[in-house]
Amino acid sequence: MKENIPQIGMVGMSHKTAPVETRECFAFDTQVLESFVNNAKKHTIQEMVYIATCNRMELYFVSNQIEEATQEVIHLLEQFTGLTHEHFEPVLYKKYHKDAVRHLLCVASSLDSMVIGENEIVGQVKDWYRWATQHETTGTILNKLFHQAFRTAKRVRTETEIARNPLSIAFIAVELAKKIFEDLSKQSVLLIGAGEMAELILKYLTKFKIGSVTLANRSLHNAQRIASEINQDATIITLAEIIETIPGVDIIISSTGAHHYVLTKDMIQEAVKKRTQPVFLIDIAVPRNIDPAAGDIHDVFLYNIDDLKSIADENLKSRLNETKLAYEIIDADTEEFLHWYESLQIVPLIAKIKESFETIRNDELKKYRRRKLKHLKDEDFTIIEELTQQIMTKTLHIPITYLKELGTNYNSKEAKEKAKLLQEIFKL
Repeated sequence: MKENIPQIGMVGMSHKTAPVETRECFAFDTQVLESFVNNAKKHTIQEMVYIATCNRMELYFVSNQIEEATQEVIHLLEQFTGLTHEHFEPVLYKKYHKDAVRHLLCVASSLDSMVIGENEIVGQVKDWYRWATQHETTGTILNKLFHQAFRTAKRVRTETEIARNPLSIAFIAVELAKKIFEDLSKQSVLLIGAGEMAELILKYLTKFKIGSVTLANRSLHNAQRIASEINQDATIITLAEIIETIPGVDIIISSTGAHHYVLTKDMIQEAVKKRTQPVFLIDIAVPRNIDPAAGDIHDVFLYNIDDLKSIADENLKSRLNETKLAYEIIDADTEEFLHWYESLQIVPLIAKIKESFETIRNDELKKYRRRKLKHLKDEDFTIIEELTQQIMTKTLHIPITYLKELGTNYNSKEAKEKAKLLQEIFKL
């Protein structure tokens, strides 16, 4: 445990540890998140960044009492989800220091994604980090860490082939539709939602020459915009018109940010009474948009985000060769960040040395001002003050530079002994 600087910790869950029905309980809207973070910072947590995607929920935090902070985070998760820790802690992973740093770099570089090499994850991490900075929940350590993660993700993307012909959850959702219907040109689709994921889905559907598209969204303007940009003919409807549309479509793909069911079991049951063919529902939203009970209805086939994993596993096999190089980049960048992190431990000593010399300088100036230099005008004495400041700065330059070099390897026995010697020399 380091004494001088706060520690980095994280807790989270992902598609690897928890099913979607558990993960969706931790997908907070921004209003809830703001309250969550404010509560966290009332205790031992100094910095925090929350990340939520369709496949994960993770909280990165900084504290001088990392174990206590971890328990506070778990307690807050209980409080804000209404679940007991016994319910979710078995699927929660906890990482500290180097492991937490490396994990974030893997996440941002899409090596921990369901679809290895997908491009969307780094954008989602940036969005959540941007929210944290706007709400002033980050500080020196997490700012440095997340910027390192974004640089690492860029390196992995440009220096390896892992992101060549990139896939995504959107692509896999359309691939599933293709597996169900060999010829999509004869099928009709209802796409619920007009966000980034819906836009990607529409691009892939267009590529595979889908028969007809209906776009349902709260904002008709946004739905019209993405259809226009992709140059895809589409019928634009409101969310209230979905029920009337279901009897005439073969595939429904939902990807809204709603925190409630857009389609309930009763709604779907009523709509399919007017159909003679099965309907296929693909729900890639977290929290889920479609009531899972709808899968029990005759001739209704419902797939959620976790059902896409088998297709994603096929994608993984073709990219495993490139992951070795990507992990080498991540390991090197993790060490680079940790060198910077370790150097922070020398900062308090540098501050004490500067403060000690500044106290001596000010005391001597006051003494001389009262006695031997009282005849000087204020503007003349200001020149002397500036001169002594310059002398002190140049005198301390070499020892402070030396200390900073020690800081890059502060954990070594030799570095700690030298730092202790300097403290004795300066009587700190």
